[in-house]
Order: sequence, then C-alpha cells, then structure tokens
Amino acid sequence: MSHQGTLDPKLDIVFKMLFGHPDNRALLVSFLTAVLRPSSPIRAVRVESEPSKPAVDDKEIALDLHVELEDGQQVNVEMQTEPRPSRRERALYYWARMHSGQLGRGEGYEELCRSVVVLILGFRELKGERFHSLFRVREVHDSEELSEQLEIHVLELPKLRATATSDEPEVVEWGKFLAAASDTEREELAMKNPDLRQAKAALERLSADPDARILAEMRDRAQKSYRLDLTMARKEGIKEGIKEGIKEGIKEGIKEGQAALLNDQLSIKFGPLPPPVLERLQRANESQLLGWAKKLVLADSLEAIFRDD
Repeated sequence: MSHQGTLDPKLDIVFKMLFGHPDNRALLVSFLTAVLRPSSPIRAVRVESEPSKPAVDDKEIALDLHVELEDGQQVNVEMQTEPRPSRRERALYYWARMHSGQLGRGEGYEELCRSVVVLILGFRELKGERFHSLFRVREVHDSEELSEQLEIHVLELPKLRATATSDEPEVVEWGKFLAAASDTEREELAMKNPDLRQAKAALERLSADPDARILAEMRDRAQKSYRLDLTMARKEGIKEGIKEGIKEGIKEGIKEGQAALLNDQLSIKFGPLPPPVLERLQRANESQLLGWAKKLVLADSLEAIFRDD
C-alpha cells in the first residue's frame, strides 16, 4: 500500500483489479503487447473471473490473471512480490494446467493454441541481469525449438535499475510504472507515454474505490501474515537444527573419545597399530567399539579382537 494513498500495483490483488477490469482492456492489451511482442497485433482479450473475498484473504493462494487472446492463446499473468517455495515448479504446473485445459473430450492435439506464463517478480530470481527473460523448449546443442506451445516470460523488477538501455523500451516502461515508489515517478512516466497516462488514471480511480481498498487491505494483511509465518517457521527450523546439531555433536564426541581410548589400550598391549586397524577404529560405531573393548581383556592378539567383525 502506497504512503501517498494510491494503491500499490505490485500487490497482486491490485494488479489483478487494475488490469482485469473491463474498462481497462486497452491497458491489458498494451501491457501484453509490450511483453509478448506478438507477430500480429492483439486486438481483444478475455479475462477470467474476478477475485473473491475468501480468495483474497487466503495467504497461501496465488492471485493470477488468466487471459485468452482473440487467436485462442492462453496467458497466465502473476505478480509475485516475494519468493515462495517451489516457485519455478509452480509456474510450470500453471502452464501445464492451463494448456491441458484447452481440450474438451474428443478434441485433437492439433486444436491446441500456445500457452504463455508471465511472471512479474519483486525479487531477483535468475542469475543474469536481464529485466525480461524468455524461456522456451529448445534442444540443448543446436537450439532447435521442440514446440512453440510453451512460453514463459520472467520480469524481475529489481533489475530495472541495471537496465540502462534495452531493445524492449515498452516493457521496460511498464516495469518502471509497476515498480514506481511514488506518484511523482508515475507522473513522470505518464507524461512521456499515453498508455501509462491512462494506467495512472485507472490506478487513481481504483484507489478511490472503497471496496477495492478493503480488498487490498485484506490481501496486504494476508501477505504480511504469510511472511510472518515463514519467518517463524525458519526460526523454529534453525532452533531445531541447532538442537539436533548439539545432540549429534555430543554423540560424535563420545564415539571419538571411545575410539581414542581403545586405540591407546590396544597400543599399550600390542604395540603400534597397523593402518587397517586404525581405519577400522575410525569407521566403527559405538556398539563395535564397546565389543572390541570387552574382547581386549582376554585377547592375546589383534586378530583375536577383530576376527569375527
């Protein structure tokens, strides 16, 4: 939530309400055109279902935007401000679910259209410094494309500052609009770009809607609760790890002490120990060490101690 009173479009529910609203289809078309760079213009889009209050309040659920283009392509757009577990696997799952959902009973695979996932991230996910990364299925040696059916776009907002120049100025401008820390920054962007001017006006209208603000507040609380749960789980995990580490350390220390003591006793009785015996002492568990120590009392040779082990 912005301190200036304008809702933050990086909050997934705000992003979905902004670009999913019927009055803002032109903005969605502009944004998707910048990201996808289609061979033919996008003229129409269809957005699935609006978010419900129970979904907004669910801290585990991801609020994504499911879009169908006029040529049948399916596009799933998701805003993620913080890393979540298995996020790459989840992106592939979303793609697979969306792609397989195109076919009805008895329809052939030739009916399938391309399915696209667009991930907008508020954190660094990939090693490179590109703001906009594109993934497809290609052969690892000669880069031959297996199929054009899968396409995943990743937009990493923190990498915008490192993007001095770009071959995709439109998508960079949209990224800056989403990542802007103040209304002043958005105003500067809006002065240069008519689409962003419309987006700024639409965001201001959304921010003035009491119902939208309630949904945004609910979602913000749910995400803060999720972050708190994650932090607490990490702390508990570290605590448990330390406890287990101490236990294992004590156990290992006792075993090492037993091995050292047996080493001394064997050396006193039989002289310097050969390397194979030293190696066996080092690898032995507590039970073996105890058994050898008992045999030492009556044994007249090293062979008698280790013969049956």
